[in-house]
Amino acid sequence: MIKKWLKAALFLLPLLIFIGMTNWHVDSYALLRVTYDDIAAQMAAGKHVEGLEDSDYNDRNLLAARIKAMEEAPQVMILGSSRVYTFDHTMFGTDSFYNAGLSEATIYDLLAVTGIAAYEDKLPQTAVIGVDAFLFNKSHDNEKWKELESYANYMSLTMDGKLSPEMAHPHKETGRDWKKALSLDYFRYNVTLLPEKKRFAVAYTDEWVTEGYLKHCDGSVSYQRQLREVDVEDVEALTKQSMEEHVVYRMTDYAEIDEQHFKRLSWLIDYLQEAGVEVILYLPPYSPVMYNYIESEEAFRITLAVEEKVKNLALEKGIALYGSYDPAGCGLEMTDLYDVYHVKTEKTADTYYPVIAAR
Repeated sequence: MIKKWLKAALFLLPLLIFIGMTNWHVDSYALLRVTYDDIAAQMAAGKHVEGLEDSDYNDRNLLAARIKAMEEAPQVMILGSSRVYTFDHTMFGTDSFYNAGLSEATIYDLLAVTGIAAYEDKLPQTAVIGVDAFLFNKSHDNEKWKELESYANYMSLTMDGKLSPEMAHPHKETGRDWKKALSLDYFRYNVTLLPEKKRFAVAYTDEWVTEGYLKHCDGSVSYQRQLREVDVEDVEALTKQSMEEHVVYRMTDYAEIDEQHFKRLSWLIDYLQEAGVEVILYLPPYSPVMYNYIESEEAFRITLAVEEKVKNLALEKGIALYGSYDPAGCGLEMTDLYDVYHVKTEKTADTYYPVIAAR
């Protein structure tokens, strides 16, 4: 009996070692060899991070870890989609800044980010909220925010005055999970990445710009050289293709502004103001060609209605509004974009100009 057990153990041991080594080496979800807590600690120490985009990182997990790792609340925090990624601390004249932008952000992401900051006692002195026109297009909501669902729910219940004891302690695990070391499910996915030589791997640098995609310690992004040096003809071709396909990012199937989503933004502003936070709204511009197309197409003119509604909201709340979907106000040209929707770093500050002053 003992011999059979030993034979079984000797048979299984190499298999378990292979599973463990594969999970450790590939670690596609950053659960073992390197974690989001590890990365956040390096960022808190002033290091910038390379390799995240190649690793298909989860920006929401990193954000949760990064806010938790802050020693104190930043003076300025910007919330929004990837269209605010190039806002950095130099624009605001302070090192006490964090860019909390998230890819494909929805209104629920704005709630979640605020929820993390509020729960961790890291609400900023000033919150700049990037308000994309698609933020109120319910037909283009996505599920990414559910990575931070507990914080979004925490914020919603807090604003509603319905926070119950069982919901009062949101949590997002961003550290090591040793159970994954011998997880067969984790192994099945990790092993599929081996032929492509893909794995979660990052490096840290003091350089502000490198050859690749770089996440700065202040949360802002420096894009890879390929994008930084993109030909304007390529940007124009991508824009033309979008128009020919009758597509404006997340603006299709947009019959009306979702009033509930808009109310969530209004309530979020109320919450921040009551907490003593100065709120500034920011409208990221479209390129001249894309904006002309938006103006000319009935299906996308709702963009203009969103801007007017956001202006009225700013006036109602007595808060500042910066920027416009219309690129004319900042002199944006096609040469100022990385792609169809993202403004180059060197032009970002020009898009951040006051339209309505705070009362």
